[in-house]
Amino acid sequence: MKKMKIFAVIMTLFIVFTACSSEAAEEIAPEYNPEASSDIDLLGYEYIIAAATHGGGEFQLSPEPGTDVRGDKLLQRYKDTENEYNVKIKVQDGCDLGTFVMQYAAGMKYADLMVAKIADVFNSNYVQNGYFMPFSDMDIDLFSGLYGTPGALEAGLFGNEYYSIIAYYWGFPSPYTMPAMWFNPRVISTYQQPHPHELNETGEWTWDTFETMCESILDTSDPDENNHVYAVRYTNEPYLETAAVYSNGGRIVTKESDGRLTLALNSPEVIEALEFIHSLAERDLITDGGDRQNITPFVENRQAFFLEFTHMGLSSEGTGNLSYQMKEAYEWIYFPTGPRGDVNSNSRTSFSYHSRIFYAPSNSDGEVHSILLPYLLQPLPGETKETWQDDFERNNFYSKESFEYFNMIRDEAFYDYSVFIPFSDMQSIFMNVTRGTKSASEAFASVEGSFQDSLDRKYNDYLNK
Repeated sequence: MKKMKIFAVIMTLFIVFTACSSEAAEEIAPEYNPEASSDIDLLGYEYIIAAATHGGGEFQLSPEPGTDVRGDKLLQRYKDTENEYNVKIKVQDGCDLGTFVMQYAAGMKYADLMVAKIADVFNSNYVQNGYFMPFSDMDIDLFSGLYGTPGALEAGLFGNEYYSIIAYYWGFPSPYTMPAMWFNPRVISTYQQPHPHELNETGEWTWDTFETMCESILDTSDPDENNHVYAVRYTNEPYLETAAVYSNGGRIVTKESDGRLTLALNSPEVIEALEFIHSLAERDLITDGGDRQNITPFVENRQAFFLEFTHMGLSSEGTGNLSYQMKEAYEWIYFPTGPRGDVNSNSRTSFSYHSRIFYAPSNSDGEVHSILLPYLLQPLPGETKETWQDDFERNNFYSKESFEYFNMIRDEAFYDYSVFIPFSDMQSIFMNVTRGTKSASEAFASVEGSFQDSLDRKYNDYLNK
């Protein structure tokens, strides 16, 4: 690697020089240039990306040629990178953390980049025990925007080091931020309700307005319960509950000024949010939708709003999502503002328990990452930092407004740190409250000590080591 180190130093000096001499400080990444020459020879290094499957089992980072425009561009990027640096890029289907640990213990490299679920990585103490290297230790401009939004970077923040990135300019795979929200224009129109985009423009997209829409859209006149129409349904995963919490300025966990995590469930913002959803359920304005991915009522015009992970609204994320199931338009929006929320804040979606992002194993080569990542993750062939979203917009959205809401949802998603508390227990508590089994204050008081203990064991205690 001696030759590589020399050229890495040369490249670093060149980047520093050009950055200091340029006034275009806002530029996030270089425009794609397939003719660019770096003179760095990585001597046939095999750069392995282990990627979990996404939406419906489709394997997005190794797409079949000719099936998707952006997929073909991604394949071209792999080829260009191979030619530019004399490397071999291998994308293997699936990310098996168990196999990774066994090979790590045996001194074998499993992958250079791994796309894994945040909860799987942190709950098994992989970062805490040194299995991954920080991207902040690499010779890359981590905060340039190329490697993700502030929320995506914070999702890998442990202590003062950053352990995760996303391929921001690729547009996929979706990192599974949640909850995203969509509305069915036909149902909204049928029941003569105001357009959510217009309500938001005038500052009227609030819980009160939403409650009125739930009342107006409720239609149980058909003898067959399967044909009843509701504005929204709650499900066996707490999308509706977390949407209400975030829209009311609530958080599940907060980070204090000293860097330690504190449970924030038992707060006025969270309690009020869950009680609001319970009030809708208690009046039968919403009903149990069962399975979290039951999009049938929404698709069949029996539901006005639908909440799920972000990927459910993107065509590149599988045939089970809205773009393949809907025969008509659907639009993006975010959950209406609560009484304690900020109407000017769009930060109502989080990187959370199920979000999947990129990690770098400690036994991969940091120098190789420093050389390849700035080239590999820039806008795809033929695109620039200004135009990269054009195809993404055309292929996924029915209106410019919806695309703008998606941009806000994506770029302002925050990290909720819920991976460090028992997610299934939190889910059960939310459901107990909104279904009227327990009061919010009673439910939260019963787990406050154990949840804070989990935050201490999995995060806070490591800050002192």
